[in-house]
Amino acid sequence: MSRIQAEQLALAHSESGLHCAESVASAITKLFCPDQAGIVCRMATGFGGGLAGSRQEACGALTGGVLAIGLLCGRTTPEQDRETAYRISTAYRERFMARFGASICQTLRDGFTTDDTRTACRSLTAEAAGMLYDLLQEHGYAVNRF
Repeated sequence: MSRIQAEQLALAHSESGLHCAESVASAITKLFCPDQAGIVCRMATGFGGGLAGSRQEACGALTGGVLAIGLLCGRTTPEQDRETAYRISTAYRERFMARFGASICQTLRDGFTTDDTRTACRSLTAEAAGMLYDLLQEHGYAVNRF
């Protein structure tokens, strides 16, 4: 698997009708923890379009990625470590901000250089999935082999 494959998978999800958060969460989960992809996609549904389509909150490509991070390295009890999930989520947000210049859905959309926002969002979604793929690899997470 490669970054390009992560991007292609997220793009395919987006083109099939899944929104930004569902597409990133599903693509990353299918690559790293495929048996959980369905549940993570359902969990991501309310996050699309800047939180339920409001466009006023964080981009779904960012929040969907954070959901996938939580699945891979989150905790289930207060006694467990949360620092790994925080560290990777922080790094993902920082890379996202460095690349796209914002994290708020509407701000991102306002910055698109095309009137075709659907295509621009799909492109951003795919790139965000690739970015997260690289980050997870850097932190030692292995891709599951199907």
